[in-house]
Order: sequence, then C-alpha cells, then structure tokens
Amino acid sequence: MTTCLHTLFSAWGDPLPETRAAKTDAVIGHNFYYSDPNAPDPIQGRDAYLDYIAQFAARMPGAAAEVVALSSHHGHLRATVDFSKDGQRMMRGQYFGDLADGKLQRVIGFTGMGEPN
Repeated sequence: MTTCLHTLFSAWGDPLPETRAAKTDAVIGHNFYYSDPNAPDPIQGRDAYLDYIAQFAARMPGAAAEVVALSSHHGHLRATVDFSKDGQRMMRGQYFGDLADGKLQRVIGFTGMGEPN
C-alpha cells in the first residue's frame, strides 16, 4: 500500500478541510504519529495532524506537497516529497513511514536530502 503516502501528502494542498480529513482518514491508523523539523513537537493523533496541515494551508494558500519518489520494504516506506507553490519548488524533504494493516502508523520527515551541514 505505497499509495498511502501519496494520499497523505495530497491532503496538504487541498483547500477544503473536509477533503483533507477524508484523505487523511483513508490512510492513517488509530494512534498516528507524525514528526518533522517544522513541527514544534511530535504530533499524536488525527486531529492534531489535521490541525498541523491546516496551518500549512492557511500560511501558504495554493501550496502543495507531492511525493516524487517512493520506495518500500517490509512495511516501511521512504518518500521524497516536494513542497511547491505557483509551480516553484520551495523545499524538498525525505519522509519515512511505518505501515500496519495497510495504514500509516508513523511518519517522520527531514528537511533536505541529507546534505552535510
């Protein structure tokens, strides 16, 4: 079920809260955990995650997130995600996810592609 990360990140650019929620609900597990460098703290659960991506949509109207590369093995996923606005890439990151019963249980993101500091 590698399409789940495509669905999860497509919700970031969706302007409608109801559609963001439906996309998210389709792919996350009950105790969903999310973390990235821009989040002040790790995010636990559906509602907190939806609040987080709603903040992105409010700060960056018209921006989107798109999975541009994806690999998987043994229930683990790795995705390269581009964040863009008006056709211009703003940021690229790496995201790692864990699946259980076909649903995302945990997603952890990193800004960039692991370049040396």
